[in-house]
Amino acid sequence: MNHTENLAKAIIEVVHTNAVMHFQTDQSAGCHDFNLEYSDGAVVAVEVTTSTEQSQEATVAAITDPRKGGAFIKTTLCQKDWYIHPLPNANINRIRALADKYLYDIEAEGLEHFFSGMDTGYYSSVDRIYEELGIERGRVARWKVSGQIGIATPGGGGFVMPENLQKAIEIEASKPDNCKKLRLAGTLERHLFVYVSSLNFLAWIALAEGDMPTEPPNLPDEITDVWAVTEAGRKDQYVVWKAANKTGWQNVGLISLNRESQNDV
Repeated sequence: MNHTENLAKAIIEVVHTNAVMHFQTDQSAGCHDFNLEYSDGAVVAVEVTTSTEQSQEATVAAITDPRKGGAFIKTTLCQKDWYIHPLPNANINRIRALADKYLYDIEAEGLEHFFSGMDTGYYSSVDRIYEELGIERGRVARWKVSGQIGIATPGGGGFVMPENLQKAIEIEASKPDNCKKLRLAGTLERHLFVYVSSLNFLAWIALAEGDMPTEPPNLPDEITDVWAVTEAGRKDQYVVWKAANKTGWQNVGLISLNRESQNDV
């Protein structure tokens, strides 16, 4: 089992006391991930998936690539250390090659921090680093090893609303692969467990810190119930919401998992 499957097993078994999640080891024929067996012997199909933002996921991988120096760039021109924030679709290889020069120009204008939304009209160097490298903000930093530019992983922005989470769940529920696996299961209940990654920022923050949607999610016939789960600030704590087409969302609660219950996820 992968990380998310281990997490699904641990959380659902905590929520449903005395139930057991049986992992389907042979999934070559498009089988769902788990059979959830309730204490009364009833069996429910469970499929596990992750809601993420693919473009941000690729950017994070490019930033953290150890073959290219990880999240740091060595400087040759800059007199100070920097911490920069690229846009989600920024070209990280181009940033690695040119950030030192562009930040040197920013230093020459006497800046120790910048934000494109406020400074592009006043400083040509800020305009260039935003337009040509996709870096929206930065500040002087002090790293343990000097002579470096740190690259932040990108986040999202915008108004946080319950609909952000609702839309993310409905996208996962409508994916053909998830629908097919649960349709073939043939059980009376068919659950989709959605781990909401912080890379899908607006949906993640809506789940971690927001209010539940007032309307139930629009689920296809193949899915009777859906779970929305993410971290709650600590590694071993998770926010868990659950919904069905007709009954709407309910807050299952803040679930705490120890290392044993997570099976070392």
